[in-house]
Amino acid sequence: MQIFSQTKALVQKEKYYTLKILANLKFIEKDKLYADLKYPSLFKYIVKELGYTDAEASIRVNAVRLMLKSKKAAKKITDGEISLTNACLANKAIKNIKDKSLVEKIIVNASNTSTRKFKDYIQTNIKKERKEILLLDEHTLKQMDRLKEKYGDDLTSYELIKILLEKELKAPAEMRRVRKISKPEAKTIPRFVKRKVYTGECANCKAKYNLEYDHKVKRSHGGVNLASNIQILCRNCNQRKEIMGRQTNLFT
Repeated sequence: MQIFSQTKALVQKEKYYTLKILANLKFIEKDKLYADLKYPSLFKYIVKELGYTDAEASIRVNAVRLMLKSKKAAKKITDGEISLTNACLANKAIKNIKDKSLVEKIIVNASNTSTRKFKDYIQTNIKKERKEILLLDEHTLKQMDRLKEKYGDDLTSYELIKILLEKELKAPAEMRRVRKISKPEAKTIPRFVKRKVYTGECANCKAKYNLEYDHKVKRSHGGVNLASNIQILCRNCNQRKEIMGRQTNLFT
């Protein structure tokens, strides 16, 4: 029947366009291009701009990151040997693994196998990352909703908890105790300058986590440690600015 041949042809197109989309997402993630659209992450870009669900976005983000970490994995994904779901599982499994031979084994085991078998392999052979499930009562959930009004309605509870942890642990992450500064042009940004410029959010995408201090004009180009030359950027926007190689403020 014609419907079968049509369906088969559509599946082939689906596979083709899925790989094309992954290739584009890989480029977008590598150069942090989503920061140009004021998104703090590839995940947010995929959900907000492309309309994928959170689950669909998570699978694609992990697949893209696996492709960036391993040329072998990228080829296997492109050749259809590793499914998107297995690519997602593989990327999570190798997150904290430094042993390259073990990473290679994981990628090989992700190839041409069912998701169930690959999950069994990971559970048997890979040390699990520590996780904890939190059950929040109604009162706590209402408090979380109030915090979302302050930090952003689109934040997940997990992202909100990360913000609060970073804030409690002296966010942004790059803030450290420094020695007494004797020269105004010392490499370390003075603490009083940090306090003055710290806004609690990225100057570009308004993200409230993974924040870093950034010189609008780089020190190597004559930038100084004055409040007028320091801004707060999230890590991804800061990396995007560095990739662009601008001497002046990229995000205005």
